[in-house]
Amino acid sequence: MMRALTGLQKLWDRARRVGALEPRVQSGWHTALDLANLLTVSEAVTRSALERKESRGAHFRDDYPNRDAAFGKVNIVARKQPDGSMQIRREPIPEMPAELKQVIEEMK
Repeated sequence: MMRALTGLQKLWDRARRVGALEPRVQSGWHTALDLANLLTVSEAVTRSALERKESRGAHFRDDYPNRDAAFGKVNIVARKQPDGSMQIRREPIPEMPAELKQVIEEMK
């Protein structure tokens, strides 16, 4: 994942030089417009994955193959800051209402 961040930085550097003229002529016009958003989402996903040091659902890490109960109680939230940096933080998940918890327990 660290290699992915390095690769993303290189893509950001290249993306700063991307542009398209004459939208009707260039087929890459929409891609040029979307590139910053695509890179932002890619960086948020990568940094969030680095923060979640466990394996759960579709998120699997060879270096952390097991679940960690602490991560079951938080969401990893990524926010792009005005300076362009990505802030990653853990936000507590509100406790499940008792009636919903009871339904889930009954389904086990």
